[in-house]
Amino acid sequence: MIKNKCYTIIFLVITLLIPGCGISEEQQPSMASGDGVLAPDFSLKSLDGQQFTLSAFRGKNPVYLVFWATWCPYCIQEVPLLKELHAKLSPKGLKILAVNIGYNDPLLRVQAFQKKYELPYPILYDNNTMVARQFGVIGVPFSVLVDRDGKIVYSSNRTPDNLEAFLEKAKPA
Repeated sequence: MIKNKCYTIIFLVITLLIPGCGISEEQQPSMASGDGVLAPDFSLKSLDGQQFTLSAFRGKNPVYLVFWATWCPYCIQEVPLLKELHAKLSPKGLKILAVNIGYNDPLLRVQAFQKKYELPYPILYDNNTMVARQFGVIGVPFSVLVDRDGKIVYSSNRTPDNLEAFLEKAKPA
């Protein structure tokens, strides 16, 4: 019994120390170490059952991937900004895909979250965290901007202050 409580406490401490979920506003986002590297392809279903494959956007649209979880307070805090970005930049060709990392996040909770916050962009469910691992996600939220050629032009635990400048770099339609 005591041993189980110790493991639980250790798990909680490690979870709270994971970089990303808890990044301060003062920390500046950085360019991806693999700037210009081809983004790993993946295929995931949205909550409404539609299949999304990253390579399907290649040559057509830049894609802004946001890795998140319902239990992350910073992810919740980012929702209004993402909704605003979607309204402002999707007419310019940007596709926003919110990838729920699935870790400790049952599908029903994710569906309830989408409904509660009226999220206008597709929510993809990465139930085995395979896609998150492909992109090197350590902590959430984690954002990746992929240009029309399928190359990573930005990745960070923060949405860039001027996403439009990165979008220009991402060669919008």
